[in-house]
Amino acid sequence: MSKPTAPLRGEAAWKAAKKEIADRNEQAYARGRRERVARDAARVDRQRKEQREADKSLPRQRAQ
Repeated sequence: MSKPTAPLRGEAAWKAAKKEIADRNEQAYARGRRERVARDAARVDRQRKEQREADKSLPRQRAQ
């Protein structure tokens, strides 16, 4: 049988809380990086589409 675990106290509790906060921060940073990549990709796609539409209205140069 395993011993019942008592809640951490003192420095061990402080270190555990600090690690938990650091882990949550890293998860938030990772989520932010993923969201930024998605936003940037969507912006690039939108700019390319707008540029293609603008290029359609340019006059064509005749071959000589």
